[in-house]
Amino acid sequence: MTMRTLKLWVHNRSYNDTGDDILINPKDFPDVSKGDVLEIYHPEDEYSRLLLQVTALADDFNQKDIISIEQSIATQFQLRAYKEVHVSKVSPKDVALDLVELLFKDQYLSRSDMWRLRHGLVNTCAYLTKKIEDAQMRAQVNELWAKGDRVTCGMITEDTRIVFRSSTAVVQIFIQMSSEMWDFDINGDLYFEKAVNGFLTDLFAKWKNQNCLHDVTIVLFSRTFYKATSREEFPAGVRDCIQVDYQGRYYEDFYRVLVQNERYDDWTRTIKTLRKLFNEYPQRVLHYHKVKGQKMPKAWNSTASQGNFLETLNMSLNLLEKHYVDRNFDRTGKVAVVITPGPGVFEVDRELTNITKQRTIDCGVGSDLVCMGEQPLHAAPLFKFHNRHLKATLQVGDDYNIPHWMNHSFYLSKNQIQAHLHGSFIPRIKPPQQAKEKKSKSKDRVADFPVYTPSSTTADNDNFPFVDYDEYDAQVFKLPTHNFSLTGRMKKKKAKKEPQTYMEAKKAHKGRIRRSSDDILLERVLTADRMDGAISIPVRSNSGDEISSSVPASDKCHTKDLEGSSDDEWESVRPIFGSAGSSYFHSKHLSSTTLSRRALINPFAPSTMHFKMTSNRRRWIHAFPTDPQGAAVQTHHFRTFSDNEEIDDSFDHHSKESSYLTVDAIKQSSWTQDSKEGSENTSSDQTSMVGSVGYAALNTSQQAVSSSLGSNTSFLQDYNKLPLNNPSSREGQRSWVWGPTGEQEWSPNMTTGHDWRPLEYDKAASSKSCLVKPILNADINSKKFCACISVDWKSLTIPASLPITTDYFPGKKSLQTDYVFATYSLLPEQDCDYGMDYQSLSTDERYFKRKNLTSKQVFKELVSQRLSQGFQVIVNKSPSSKSQQVSLGSSPQYQHTVGLIRARARTEQSEECYLSIGRIFHKVSVTGPEITVTRYSPRHPGPELKLPYCYRFQAPDSLSYDVSWSEFRNEKLENYNWNYLDQYICTRGEGDYGLVESLKFWRSRFLIMPCNNPATKKIIDGHPRCDIYEEKTMVEYQNLVHGFVRMIEILNRLKRTAKRSKLSGDSSVSGTASESSKTVPAPGGEANSRPKDVDTLTPGSPPTKLIEAMLDTQFGLPFLSKQPGLPSNCFIAEEAVTWCIQNIQGVEITSQAVNLLQGLVQDKLILHASWNPNHKFVHGFYFYCIPQVKDKGKDIEQQPANPLFQRNFFEVTFLPVDEQDSQCQPSSHLNDPNRSRSLSSINPATDDWRMEMSMDTDIMKWGQQSATLLHKFVTIDVDVLDKSDRPEWATVRYHSYYSPACAFQLQIQWMVATGSILGELVYSWARKMSSCGFHMIPVPVDPFALPSAPDSDSLRGPIFVPLDIDCLSEGGTSITKGHGQSWREKLHSFQIAIIRRFGFMPAGVRDISEDAYPMGQGEDYSHYVHCTGGNFILMEDSHVSSPVVKDTPYSSSFNKKSTAELRKDYIKRSQSSQFQQPEQEAESKIGYLWSWNFMSSKRWRSGNTGDEFFQDKMLADFRDFCSNKENRLQEFWLEWYNPFQLPMLGKETTM
Repeated sequence: MTMRTLKLWVHNRSYNDTGDDILINPKDFPDVSKGDVLEIYHPEDEYSRLLLQVTALADDFNQKDIISIEQSIATQFQLRAYKEVHVSKVSPKDVALDLVELLFKDQYLSRSDMWRLRHGLVNTCAYLTKKIEDAQMRAQVNELWAKGDRVTCGMITEDTRIVFRSSTAVVQIFIQMSSEMWDFDINGDLYFEKAVNGFLTDLFAKWKNQNCLHDVTIVLFSRTFYKATSREEFPAGVRDCIQVDYQGRYYEDFYRVLVQNERYDDWTRTIKTLRKLFNEYPQRVLHYHKVKGQKMPKAWNSTASQGNFLETLNMSLNLLEKHYVDRNFDRTGKVAVVITPGPGVFEVDRELTNITKQRTIDCGVGSDLVCMGEQPLHAAPLFKFHNRHLKATLQVGDDYNIPHWMNHSFYLSKNQIQAHLHGSFIPRIKPPQQAKEKKSKSKDRVADFPVYTPSSTTADNDNFPFVDYDEYDAQVFKLPTHNFSLTGRMKKKKAKKEPQTYMEAKKAHKGRIRRSSDDILLERVLTADRMDGAISIPVRSNSGDEISSSVPASDKCHTKDLEGSSDDEWESVRPIFGSAGSSYFHSKHLSSTTLSRRALINPFAPSTMHFKMTSNRRRWIHAFPTDPQGAAVQTHHFRTFSDNEEIDDSFDHHSKESSYLTVDAIKQSSWTQDSKEGSENTSSDQTSMVGSVGYAALNTSQQAVSSSLGSNTSFLQDYNKLPLNNPSSREGQRSWVWGPTGEQEWSPNMTTGHDWRPLEYDKAASSKSCLVKPILNADINSKKFCACISVDWKSLTIPASLPITTDYFPGKKSLQTDYVFATYSLLPEQDCDYGMDYQSLSTDERYFKRKNLTSKQVFKELVSQRLSQGFQVIVNKSPSSKSQQVSLGSSPQYQHTVGLIRARARTEQSEECYLSIGRIFHKVSVTGPEITVTRYSPRHPGPELKLPYCYRFQAPDSLSYDVSWSEFRNEKLENYNWNYLDQYICTRGEGDYGLVESLKFWRSRFLIMPCNNPATKKIIDGHPRCDIYEEKTMVEYQNLVHGFVRMIEILNRLKRTAKRSKLSGDSSVSGTASESSKTVPAPGGEANSRPKDVDTLTPGSPPTKLIEAMLDTQFGLPFLSKQPGLPSNCFIAEEAVTWCIQNIQGVEITSQAVNLLQGLVQDKLILHASWNPNHKFVHGFYFYCIPQVKDKGKDIEQQPANPLFQRNFFEVTFLPVDEQDSQCQPSSHLNDPNRSRSLSSINPATDDWRMEMSMDTDIMKWGQQSATLLHKFVTIDVDVLDKSDRPEWATVRYHSYYSPACAFQLQIQWMVATGSILGELVYSWARKMSSCGFHMIPVPVDPFALPSAPDSDSLRGPIFVPLDIDCLSEGGTSITKGHGQSWREKLHSFQIAIIRRFGFMPAGVRDISEDAYPMGQGEDYSHYVHCTGGNFILMEDSHVSSPVVKDTPYSSSFNKKSTAELRKDYIKRSQSSQFQQPEQEAESKIGYLWSWNFMSSKRWRSGNTGDEFFQDKMLADFRDFCSNKENRLQEFWLEWYNPFQLPMLGKETTM
């Protein structure tokens, strides 16, 4: 189509039903069809071009020579209405985007949701700020990249990388409070000021600008060393937490959680608190254990490099790995940010490094390190491994590691920026004082070199074994190769006689010329005059594949899996002199006995080391934009140069092409770039991008350039003039040792600290780009400044989720040698016996028997599930030759299969998809009805490592650092039971395959509690005290029960009818909220609904007469309207009980009504809705019906029971309210052993819903496989409104018993559900519940996070509130003295009375049987929750004594104690060194464990929950009360104690 000039109109989105962005007249564009892309711009404004896709050809738009565009788009692209525009059709390939960034907020998107969203975007046009919505998932286009630059619009193709960024993520900020925090930097700022007043203040300001509302946790951490030689020097109560490091030093790690899961708009209060904490931190931590009369060893704070950096990251990972537990529906993304005052160098343990690295990569967590120190001249961050054998050997080589899995930045304060503006020198190191004073007397290099000096006399130097350090430097960083090649054994030349002592060496030493080949790994053949008998000189090997230059070259000898436990390290076959583990001496017999070790990394020239490409290194690659040559770049890592760096004449065209300077910005005016105005880059006007190492390499060895530098550098050239994927630049692509992209070369000129420097004026004029927003108004004309970007603000402000695609797949040879594979097939459409006859089923049968998934649906779901568990889809998008494919790690065999593509046309449609995580690869394919899954796992998997860790930890609002412990372990992903999950998908979770813990299903727990408590409102309005909650009356309890019935109707999606509301009389079961406050008629009293002229009904009336009365249309039972799944004449048990009490004389309490109705069930006049004739009548929300047949008995026998009924409807048993004694007098129900049932507990001997159902619990066919006495399960349809493109379902685990005195729990568990759709369902439940008198609040699955609980959150813990029982007396004697078990129980019931007075209620109905709570499972019921849902309280069971065994916190025997014992142990430990003198330590304090509900965010807060101030006030007042402030505790004890005259009987002490 040729270009046309038309007049522009604009229209609103609501102009037509489809909401098209562009409307055209089909007659004007005969060759334009649906899906074509049009380019539109004003002739005078060529730079502002808009691309739009024709989504529909509107018949009603027929204006001639007119084109209409949606108004907001026209405004954004500066297109003016009624002006002329040029319109032309463009090829989608020409405007294809490389990368699209989508931004979303306040919703949860799982990785499978992102994959489905991506599918909907392929082959559509995108422009900046475009809003995208699909299946209730909402996102906005944030940034677009094409051909190495930002653009404003383009076409999304199959090859476009899509990055998802969230402005509402979970962010954990760790501030390392090491000793440098109290030092000054070069510009006179305290590093702490730089961190808090500088970096954090800037970060929070950026969050505010971007409208981010992250879920933030801030933790201060440090390590304290002690001057001690043995554990005995510490007081007994302190020893629990003292650790010993590899040098035998004693230390303790401290963590102070300042803010936990808070979402503030304004962080100034937090900044103030941080400043206050800074002043007291050293005193608090270093003297924490000082108690009068106890001697403590001297303590000091560690430096940043020796701190607990990796431990901190692992504590964060312990939480982030469990992202599927406590899932909220308004947060996506997880980031750990560590702020350190150091330069990013850490001394670490190798094993812990391997654990941390693997966990971080597998988990897909963004780890950001922000350094306040000066940027060093070597690569950072840098790990120096502990040398455990330091004292035993004389090793010279330190072992370093550069973690590629961390993102890092160096922050510059405003003072530093000011200093740089006035001078060009940038200090990168702090010279030590001695170096300044000492002047060299000799020019001899060796003499000045620091040498090992024995302590005896200087004369001994002469006999010290000589080491040629130049030789050592040249050799130690070389990679080891094996001592054999195809040509045979290596020939050794005779070595020259080497100097044996230091003095000899001084005499014989000649100045040795440094060769560039010393730094270039690929120059492997060493010249003969440098040969040495102690060093095995490698020769070039002809064997090996294309990556022979970057790994030990030997295909014949796979001695060890090359990746090992860490893909950065390999074992070599022979020793290298000077490498870690080798001998210090030039001695053959010593050298031969040393262990073989890995090659060392030179942190000053990491770009000379190449590493084997692995999937781990490519895990984040699709999150980065690419430069014009296609190499991924990190936009905040830049290099600066001096004017005298010229480019050498020996640069050829290729090396010029393979160097780059990226500017992370574009013209502010247009945000677009005209590709025709490329700057002519010549060697004279461009500064060199190649550091000293690379520079030497290019001069010396031209042939090494392409493979060592690859395509990692390129000038800002016009990308139309250069081939995009130049074969020579992509050839032999390798992974750099440094940097998250693996495609950036490091040089000492690389800086990450200047996002304030503008371009030089002449460069700015020619380069089409300038900085969008300098932080300071620096002079753009000032010389000597280069465009740079510093702190990676984007990843800290709107963090990216782990990309859903990657591009690495192992080669054919690697698959054969390094992997084992297993295959299994699925036939989803044949798995079900009613698959084909689904259409013939009745409506009710279809309700229970859900439609089978097709093979195509199952195939998509299997891919989705793997993505959700951290896998990535492998796509292949480099159009290169076969040899390059192999060097990338792919093989020609898989070239046509990698990625989700159609195979060649067959009779049956076929599709396949490759996915990977770590070293595990899956291939899922579907052909016709059959699905095949192939799993490739490593032949030599890495070991499962476990490291126990003990530390001191202070939670927010806690007064002490409590002892806590955790375990760091890397998970073996190959052990995940994929076969089980795939079967679960095929069967839709029905039958034998239910949700099990090992599947890592998502779960969210909610508590439902009564709302509108007057005491809460009083406290919010300013009442000074919080112990003002009163017991509810019987009438209030009954109203709650009726409200609860309506609430379960909402969950069951039952429809109410107006007739039904009228029929239910005054029993307050109608649907309106206002009636919930009406009183229920007194039991047995005259009810308004009873007809006067009808014969009075009594329990002795004939059963048929009772049934007739029930069926009476005017005064009978309120029946449910006919609905799918329910029989006709269906009613709810609780309403039938109420009807009996109102209408039958002589039936006054619940139990009488239940007995009467049970008689009708036995006569088969009433039947449970599942048609199970043995189902007894249960009081509660249970469905029953009156069968409509003459010969009832016969018909019931013929009608089969429906075992699926319980899996589709919520049914809850109610504890009877009217059988309780008055709640006002505690004595009545505490002293009477024969009292009726408690309102908050059940005895399984008399109550068990499973027995009442008469279901055979051995036959697991009724959908309640995992059901317990207190829990039931139901399957719900998540996508009621059909918003999704797939069937979705979830399981709800709910309490099987309800009592109005307790909270009621729902736990939603799911594998196949869209986060936003499920979230909307939950929010709608919460809105509707308020009309029933309840409010729903999300709560953690584990509210207390006690360290003894398996997999508990390392950064959460309860607060201990001691109870001052010394002030309580009985008959003048303190109650703690000389009383037995009954008094412990009395004290226990007193503790319960206190928390009831403060508004706490049990979190659920309890099972009172002795051993009902095995380890870790009783937490659910032994705790209490505040009626606002904001706090939890845990207290000891009265019959549990304190643990006698004193054990290390993580020994195996420790876990054998009961839950209550562990709690006591926790209280005892946390008090041990803080509150008590040594002689009192054995006695555990009595009190409460208090915990916050960190999941109660603003979205869930209301007048029923109170705000943060309310929660703080509650804790403060509770502490005052328990400490007997103003004698409040004593007064309450006397008021409560007086009614007790008899000693207590029985164990049950409930409310």
